[in-house]
Amino acid sequence: MSGLTPLKKYSWQVFFAPLLKVIECITELIVPFVVRSIIDEGLTAGGAHYEDSTFVSLRCLIIFGLALVGFGCTMAAQYICSRTATDFSRDLKNVLARQVFRISSGQMNAFGKSKAVNLINNDAPSLQNGVFMFMRLIVRAPFLVIGSVVASFIVNVYAGIVVLCALACCAATILIVVLSTPKAYASLQGELDTLSSYGEDNIVGARVVRAFNKQAESEADFESHSEAYRKKALKISKINAFINPLTFAFVNLAIILIIYLGSFEAPRTGLSAGSIVALINFLTQCLAALLQFTRLVTSLSKAWASKRRIDAFLAIEPEIVDGSIRELPEQKEGTHVFELKDVSLSFGGENNVLDHIDFTVDHGEKVGIIGGTGSGKSTLLSLLLRFYDPSSGECFYEGERMKDCALSLIRKDVAFVSQKPQLFKGTVRSNILFGSSQASDEEIDAALEAAQAKEFVSRYEDGVDHEVEEGGANLSGGQKQRLLIARALLSKRKILILDDATSALDYKSDLLVRQAIDKIPGLTTIIVSQRATSIKDCDKIVVLDKGRIIGSGNHEKLLADCSVYREIYEAQVSQR
Repeated sequence: MSGLTPLKKYSWQVFFAPLLKVIECITELIVPFVVRSIIDEGLTAGGAHYEDSTFVSLRCLIIFGLALVGFGCTMAAQYICSRTATDFSRDLKNVLARQVFRISSGQMNAFGKSKAVNLINNDAPSLQNGVFMFMRLIVRAPFLVIGSVVASFIVNVYAGIVVLCALACCAATILIVVLSTPKAYASLQGELDTLSSYGEDNIVGARVVRAFNKQAESEADFESHSEAYRKKALKISKINAFINPLTFAFVNLAIILIIYLGSFEAPRTGLSAGSIVALINFLTQCLAALLQFTRLVTSLSKAWASKRRIDAFLAIEPEIVDGSIRELPEQKEGTHVFELKDVSLSFGGENNVLDHIDFTVDHGEKVGIIGGTGSGKSTLLSLLLRFYDPSSGECFYEGERMKDCALSLIRKDVAFVSQKPQLFKGTVRSNILFGSSQASDEEIDAALEAAQAKEFVSRYEDGVDHEVEEGGANLSGGQKQRLLIARALLSKRKILILDDATSALDYKSDLLVRQAIDKIPGLTTIIVSQRATSIKDCDKIVVLDKGRIIGSGNHEKLLADCSVYREIYEAQVSQR
């Protein structure tokens, strides 16, 4: 898959629009000849049709007709180019978005989240503009330049030589500029990625952790890279700035030479007043076409740099590959919902994040997972959701190897509430219905009640139709968590995973939410929490430390046998 692959479906538009541009160019090249005929034959004393108003009027009508044809072709071509480029950009962004979802979290982190955002917001529009300019100018600019030179030779050989020399000087100037910029544009895009990485926390919605005494250093780094970006952008702008003054200078010198040739007797040079006007028109057309060609090459240089970056991203082969099992066979007795056998996971370093994990979750069981920061709790959940595949060992879902199962088969059964609240701009209703096809008002109320969210939603005058800002900016942390739990309960999945999802709730609300979840029949629940009190009633509690399971059992067993769990529990209970 390439960045231009989505353009294949628009092949006829890509070829048809330049064809319309050819017709437009032909009309533009004919007009100076008609103007010359009007001046030399109809308006100049001694002309074959001097003072013949019918002759002049007829040729004026021809110019008007050519203008209408050219205008019609221009408008049609512009519409096709704009529509095609816009549709292509939409399809390309969809391809990029699908790739974002296809690759694993580890691959995304390795590539860079801010860089992936830049591909969608910066490189895709750059490629869109390149396609637009290509369709508009790839035929028009060269055709108009070559046509104007040929037409100049038809008018007069000497004048044609002048036009050709001026064109050669302009082309040399443009070529030097064009050859100097492609690598510079690629380097400029790299600097933009670096700048974006400084704001990555805001871009990807990550929580900002302050590193005290590092603010000045971070500001200095940002200023340094900003200055580097400014200098590179300014250098490119200065190089491009040479084009206009030099090309206009060459064209104006050519106009002066043409007028000078016209000052001689006509038999010597063949330049009449009409011929001079026609030649100046051809020179102007040449200059305009050359400048358009410069814009085309500049746009294509930027687009090519963006295409290479997009191609590199699309070339990433997903580590997490969809399995062939789309439906589960009949459950065998003793089959676990989840089973991990001697599983280890490494992110490419020497040390394992998870090490020799043996872990099972049975149907209808309530499992708690606890451990210190960095012990591997969220990573363990990522294995269950198959965001990662283990480095060694095997993961099973309903008795089948996870690698053999389709991703949708696993994830359609799981309602997952992350420790990072994810809400979208809309309403309370639209946010809790996210992931559910439909639900009645009674079901929505029941989910809000169970999640302890009804008490604050009911205070809004518009209730569940109350506006939610992007990211839930107008809600507190506890309110966001409760809405996410309501969303999960409303989806009515058979497995509920809560990844520290009640950390912002007070102890009473936390207890009421857990009691409401316990009342749901047949629900398999996995709770990751920093609070021992939030999981002490679970059927099974797993204690993680440095990526290893150091304790497993119910609350009473762990208090007796696991010193780490006992220390956590006693420390938290004594602080209440």
